[in-house]
Amino acid sequence: MKPLFDLALQGGFLFDCLGVMGLGLIGMAGARLARRERSWGGMLMATGAVLLLIGRLWILLAAAFLTPAVRHDMSPDLLGFLKALPTILMTTGLGGVVWGLWGYEKQQRERAAEIAVR
Repeated sequence: MKPLFDLALQGGFLFDCLGVMGLGLIGMAGARLARRERSWGGMLMATGAVLLLIGRLWILLAAAFLTPAVRHDMSPDLLGFLKALPTILMTTGLGGVVWGLWGYEKQQRERAAEIAVR
């Protein structure tokens, strides 16, 4: 069990890669639903996945761009916003994915009801 625990703690890059691949698949599935079935839920799902990806990339790359010299030159309000930005992006993105799935499911139920009426 110890090697698996070590992989979970030290193998962060592997899990980041798998997470990014999963978000990419969600985004592609949402775009496909939006294009093929004209689903607003699919478009919202794809947009949410992109926001999640941007938030995750911001977390990974912020240390490289926000050096102590750059932080010193920024105002405290801007620094506070930049610290909150990943949380805002990821929360909005997750909401978009969930709302998109709900919207697609609702659209499918409405289509099934229309077919049943005919």
